[in-house]
Amino acid sequence: MSRTDLQKLREVLEFTRIYQENSGDIYLREARCLDYQLEHILVPLDEEAGIAGRYDHGFVGFSSQTGGYSVLGAGYTYYFKEFEFVNALQRCAGELTASENYALQAAQAFWKEENTSRKLDLAFARRYGYVPGKGYPAPGVGNCDCRVAGTNLDFHKLVDLGFDGLEKEIEQKIKENGDSSFYEALKLWIGSLQKACERYRRQALELAAHSTSKESRRRFLDLAGALEHLQHQPPQSFLEGVQLMWIYSVSCDLMNYGRMDDYLGPLYAGDLDAGRLTEEEGVQIILYLYKHFLEINKIHDCRVIVGGVGRRHPREADRLAVAIMEATRRFREAVPQLTLRYYTGMSEAVFHKAMEVNAEGVTFPIIYSDDTNVPAVQQVYGVGREEAEQYVPFGCGEYVLAGYSVGTPNNGINALKALDLALHNGRDSYHNVLCGPRTGELSELDGFEKLYEAVLNQLRPVMERFAEHKYLNYIVAGENAPYLHLSLLLHDCVETGKPVFEGGVRYLNASSETFGVISCADSLTAIRKLVYEEKRLSLEELVEVLDQNFEGREEIRRLCLEAPKYGNDDDIADSMAQRLFSDMGDITSEAGKKAGLHRYNIVSVNNSMSAEWGNFCSASACGRKKGDPMANANGPSIGADKCGITALLNSMSKFDNTKHVGVINNVRFTKELFTQSGDKVAAVLKAFYQNGGVQTNLCVVGREDLENAMEHPEKYQNLMVRIGGFSARFVTLNPIVQREILERTTYDA
Repeated sequence: MSRTDLQKLREVLEFTRIYQENSGDIYLREARCLDYQLEHILVPLDEEAGIAGRYDHGFVGFSSQTGGYSVLGAGYTYYFKEFEFVNALQRCAGELTASENYALQAAQAFWKEENTSRKLDLAFARRYGYVPGKGYPAPGVGNCDCRVAGTNLDFHKLVDLGFDGLEKEIEQKIKENGDSSFYEALKLWIGSLQKACERYRRQALELAAHSTSKESRRRFLDLAGALEHLQHQPPQSFLEGVQLMWIYSVSCDLMNYGRMDDYLGPLYAGDLDAGRLTEEEGVQIILYLYKHFLEINKIHDCRVIVGGVGRRHPREADRLAVAIMEATRRFREAVPQLTLRYYTGMSEAVFHKAMEVNAEGVTFPIIYSDDTNVPAVQQVYGVGREEAEQYVPFGCGEYVLAGYSVGTPNNGINALKALDLALHNGRDSYHNVLCGPRTGELSELDGFEKLYEAVLNQLRPVMERFAEHKYLNYIVAGENAPYLHLSLLLHDCVETGKPVFEGGVRYLNASSETFGVISCADSLTAIRKLVYEEKRLSLEELVEVLDQNFEGREEIRRLCLEAPKYGNDDDIADSMAQRLFSDMGDITSEAGKKAGLHRYNIVSVNNSMSAEWGNFCSASACGRKKGDPMANANGPSIGADKCGITALLNSMSKFDNTKHVGVINNVRFTKELFTQSGDKVAAVLKAFYQNGGVQTNLCVVGREDLENAMEHPEKYQNLMVRIGGFSARFVTLNPIVQREILERTTYDA
């Protein structure tokens, strides 16, 4: 049962008191705030539960990314949901005492300035004189976020040691390094998790006592037993392993659950072999977990990884991987973003299961190629093979090193907008606002290389500021909190006695999400051909046509559309995309080094922004009209790929994979092709992965189904589609996004 607004308001007062009374020690402050928070945000078990752990965050609290994607802008670390708070205060005004009203108004004024996002804004403004924009539709090249999201913890350590084992490790490090508030706070955090297990244990026993069926009574007794065991011992069963991972994750808002097949595989296989668990019961446990994933509603983040090289227990992991994929097949929801890491020589049974599940239109698993990615990660992150094998795609597709790195994506960059600014000497023609540097009047751009350099010069200062913003994001986070939940399960933090943002994490990385790269590249190809090479028209004339959205100039638009396009294995078009992508990668990397980050790299993703951000872009020389979607991630411009699936995949495989930390390749097949010629599709995909392809998002649905869903949404409530960095029910999407998905090429032969 969720708490009332009145309860949440009174929690604000107590949370604020604890925070203020412990302000002299950020380590103990966080531990005590978290202890209070956990007691209140964890929602009681309901009668359908098979795994314990649901949350309902308050108006004030601590989280690495609560509200990170919210229009309410709650922020990160110590957050304040002011909009929700004010509305609740108005609704409950008659139920509060005068002293409570006064105290809550004081708390509002306090958190308005004390919340960490506000501190970051002020710190950046003091240094640079302005606060970077946070909205995608805002004028200019990009936007920023405030969050600490890009971490994947060492769940192996959690499962191997359990709570008491983790505490013993801390005690050993106290003997070696000396005691500290940091170590004391870590022990308090573990104690808070143990208390959470105990609260849920008592609830499970109570539900068992009142159960009306043998099945539910058995389920709650099993859950109570697991929760009792986990308070002091590492898990010994699959149920206990899943419960431990989840109670830890839900208590601290973790949303990437890493290589679940590997760290839970031995428990699953052991239960099967001992006859304690059937395969069907194993799938049911996974489905209980999936229901919790759905409730937290973080479709951009929620990932489970299976497969790949570098697993400790590959044989046991493969058995669990098949069960996880079967659960995904049955669940048919947007979460989790099940991800399979492919490698040459992997289990054919596992790959076959992946094809089988995708064939049903589930859009999962997403497939990444270790043949390509592991060596690329070694180079781009500057790490050894062993560490590179622990890469995991996070969120929409950016790579982090499980247990070793923080790699939060903190901004979005629109390459197509940069071209627009270059063609208008720093002015955003859609918003009619000067928001970029003066990079030259059209008459000064008298050679293609000058235009190309002007585009890079629109990107460079923005990327440099965003790198500085990200580094400052980490600094401010570290000044305010040790992030106990991260520090406990990241390599080196406990070992050195240093929290994650005080030198504890081995690699302090970040990433920049890029959009519109292909649309920009196709536009540059068209401009080079039509203006500078063939001289069909002047640059001034072309820009005038674009500013008029091609109205009355369809012959010019036809020339733009007929220019070479990425996605057809055309070296002219593909080389432009490669060049722009590489240069953006170099600019970002250099900006990160200058800012103080270990690595700062681009990711080419699409969390619906190709459509939504394209809606705020003027017409472009690729032939795209004002407001139309941009090309999706590293996919072709809409309708531009005309030479078949092999040509498309060849274009996608040409990029320098040492210039990025993740790309998204969307490919749509008809169900008929996937089911009737599945072996051929699998062979084509394997060849792509082995020849430099990074990954594929497979969407198995026909154009007719999408058209019918737009006309009769009530009949297609379960139709799933892949947006780019996440999946969603088609009928719930913005019509702009629906149209972009509809117009993508569908391969049927």
